[in-house]
Amino acid sequence: MDKLFVFDLDDTLIDNVHDYAKPILNACGLIIQTLGSRAPHVSKLIAIEQEIDKHRIKEINPDTNKPYLYSMERFPSSLVETYREICQPARITPKPEIEEELYNIGLQAFNEDQYVKNTKPHTLSTLDFLREQGDTLMLCSKGDKRVQGKKLSALKSEGIDHFSKIIVVDDKTPDNFKKLSKGFTRCQRYSIGNSYTSDIVPALEAGFKGIYIPVETWETVGKMEEIHAEIDKEECFVFRSLKSIQTQYEKL
Repeated sequence: MDKLFVFDLDDTLIDNVHDYAKPILNACGLIIQTLGSRAPHVSKLIAIEQEIDKHRIKEINPDTNKPYLYSMERFPSSLVETYREICQPARITPKPEIEEELYNIGLQAFNEDQYVKNTKPHTLSTLDFLREQGDTLMLCSKGDKRVQGKKLSALKSEGIDHFSKIIVVDDKTPDNFKKLSKGFTRCQRYSIGNSYTSDIVPALEAGFKGIYIPVETWETVGKMEEIHAEIDKEECFVFRSLKSIQTQYEKL
């Protein structure tokens, strides 16, 4: 029987987690250069930025009056807020020109030139393989449509254009997966992703099975052992890479 596979995008088909590394380091360098000895150690700077960025997801963007969520503006504004938070206890007035430079550094995380080279190994071969089996492929990505659209265009330029339906959402919900699987309820359905909480759990609630390919991201640092303990092994496969979908296909 043909199957339905709904793929995640970031850190599943295309590496994304390290896109933010260089901007974070560059921002830390600028803050240290600006504040000198009054700047905290770089390890503390990074920890402050990570904490601010996590909380910023649910904070309201004053320009839109909506939560930042995974919008393009969240990360650059987190770098600016990191600078402001460090300046406050040191009784330093933040400089607008430094804030602007930090924001522009943050935008470097969305450099389109890196998207093609960030495509994960076996992405094309795995999608080709599944299509050859007669299976239906879809994509559900959490993020900013402006950014995700550019990533999808980059993949398309490499011949990766296998999806009968693509949706970009603010957050993945069981309802998202139910809508995607309308008309496919009689076949086996799988959600494939690197985040158990985001990509797999809501899909399981919608009647899917899961294929979890773990990648530690800024949201799961230090939590991987706890996450693995929560996996429903009856309903979810845990694979090392996309290639495993091909080698383990008969078990699906």
